[in-house]
Amino acid sequence: MTLIAVPVIYYHSVGLKNPHWGKNFLTLDLPYFENHLKYFSKHYKTISLKEYWEILNGIKDPVKRPLIITFDDAYLDNWQYVYPLLKKYGLKGTIFISPEFVDGRNLIRPNLLDVWNGNADENDLIKWGFLSWEEMRIMEASGVMDIQSHTMSHTKYPVSDKLLDFHHHGADYLYYIANSFPERKAYYIEDTEFENLLPYGYPVFEMQSAVIARQVKINPTFNDYCIDTFRDYDFGNYNFENAFERIKDEYEKYKQNSSLILSTESEEDYKNRIRYEIYESKKIIEQKLNKKVEFLCWPHGDNNESLHRMALEAGYLMTTRGKAQGISKTDPTRIPERMGINFSTWFKKQKTIFKLKAFSGKSPYSEFVKLKRYFVN
Repeated sequence: MTLIAVPVIYYHSVGLKNPHWGKNFLTLDLPYFENHLKYFSKHYKTISLKEYWEILNGIKDPVKRPLIITFDDAYLDNWQYVYPLLKKYGLKGTIFISPEFVDGRNLIRPNLLDVWNGNADENDLIKWGFLSWEEMRIMEASGVMDIQSHTMSHTKYPVSDKLLDFHHHGADYLYYIANSFPERKAYYIEDTEFENLLPYGYPVFEMQSAVIARQVKINPTFNDYCIDTFRDYDFGNYNFENAFERIKDEYEKYKQNSSLILSTESEEDYKNRIRYEIYESKKIIEQKLNKKVEFLCWPHGDNNESLHRMALEAGYLMTTRGKAQGISKTDPTRIPERMGINFSTWFKKQKTIFKLKAFSGKSPYSEFVKLKRYFVN
């Protein structure tokens, strides 16, 4: 098996930024995205991850200048803007989805194709959220989009008694809230009451991605103590250091008495939860979309070799490299390193094009990048 050099691009949200969404930094403005696609259409041939795997394994012949485009999290704008634009430029992409974040309603919302056909106005697209199964079925059937797994929950869990913050206005504690109200998580972006589901003053502890976290249970009496203590606090002038002073003595008392953490997830419970993340997401997507799911993207990039091997046992052909340590550069069961695109200035565009050429294996670009990594590491 001979590895094939191919750039793998990743995006999240594309389109109009929601000013009220705490993660709108993930949204790439539409004009920038379309400029990327214009460049890709002139210089590359996009392939799916399955096509890449088949070329890698000698099932299909190599293509000239291959490129893989991926999208994480399955935001609604992937249907509204991304799918129509990929179709327009003759490109294809992959969306990694987490079933717990799928909009469960049976609906198909308007997209740019409807606008271009005169069946909708651009103002009809000013909505935010996540994809529905019906929208994904249409994209899958078109051959433009391939839906793959991003694990089941895409969440984080508390893993220690290290107190980092208190919930307050404007704070982005999606995972804390979603873990308590899972039925609301797929609609949280436009849910004006979502932030208020968690009382202000609720203590926030160190968290890790679900797939690597050994979840701890924080004593609910301490949580209640914090909420009660901050009932008269001026959250309009919130400052963590100042707020922490209010509960510092009680916090230290709980820690000294070893009563802050009531329990830590057992090895068996952890493995069962991980199987849910890896196996169940695959099963549900396959059932809903009547297709095989064979590629997995690790949320937040967090993974290790043990998780990767479990995914292969579950039937995945490849998973993303992410932040895993000690991975062989020639491991054929790992999706090549993914990269972002930035054409916002002339210099950044030239830097990005250089990196694209390096990831394509072109000389001397690839040698330069290898040399740079050698000295950095």
